[in-house]
Amino acid sequence: MKTSRLILLLCTAMGLLTAFTHVQIYPAGSNAVTAGDIVDRIKENVTCDWLTETVDTYKSGSDATPVTGIATTFLATQEVLEKAAAQGLNMIITHEPTFYNHRDDTEFFADDPVYLAKQKIIDDNNLVIFRFHDHWHRTQPDGIYQGMLSRLGWEDYQKDGPYVYALSEQTLGDLAASLQDKFSVNNVRVVGDPDARISKVGLSVGAPGSQAQIRMLRRDDVSVLMTGETPEWETVEYVRDAQTQGKEKYLILMGHAISEEAGMEYCATWLKEFVDEVPVKFIEAGNPLWTPN
Repeated sequence: MKTSRLILLLCTAMGLLTAFTHVQIYPAGSNAVTAGDIVDRIKENVTCDWLTETVDTYKSGSDATPVTGIATTFLATQEVLEKAAAQGLNMIITHEPTFYNHRDDTEFFADDPVYLAKQKIIDDNNLVIFRFHDHWHRTQPDGIYQGMLSRLGWEDYQKDGPYVYALSEQTLGDLAASLQDKFSVNNVRVVGDPDARISKVGLSVGAPGSQAQIRMLRRDDVSVLMTGETPEWETVEYVRDAQTQGKEKYLILMGHAISEEAGMEYCATWLKEFVDEVPVKFIEAGNPLWTPN
């Protein structure tokens, strides 16, 4: 009889433990911080006016969602979402889209199995996703450039804000190799002679468009443009023609993620200045592209 009762108690305890592991725990009491509270603080702490037309909106959840923790990331990939949920971080602040297009329009994906599986992860874990793109770039200093400047360690070489640098003279190949080492990637791409001697470097993160990139290359104080990505028939071909004409113009394509992700790592540091009720962590999305040896 005693053995049966002990077994029953153990089973009951195990059942309760299992149940609790599947319960989403939120901060208790009326003072629990909500997603709306966090967004309001973001709006108060950026140095720019909040736009009425912007992609910086909720992609899931709402102002009323209680927040247990915040994850900042370059991209709210499914892997990032799963890592955030496992760490109890139910608010994800992402720089880039969640659903494969700039405005996160999902009509095209209504019956898509990849989209549906990702949406299930979001729903099952009560995740609130907020995009922070336009205003993170528009605040001063630009949050993405600030993070990249810190990662590059080029503070002493600034010539024009975070956009133009006067580095010590080196070869184009050495600069590209140093970037690969610093960001732990092997697929930085370069247009130009690897032995060319360079020192005047422009930084244009992400995908600002070929006109913005070419405008930077026109500057006398820029011989090498480091950028995220570009259509290969645009800036790449402008640089190739410039080189054929004898002009010392070179291009380094870092990849979109590599050129901006450090800015969202810095975002976590920035948020901690005015959010202390819940943990704030950076979760790396990483670069999915690779080059065979």
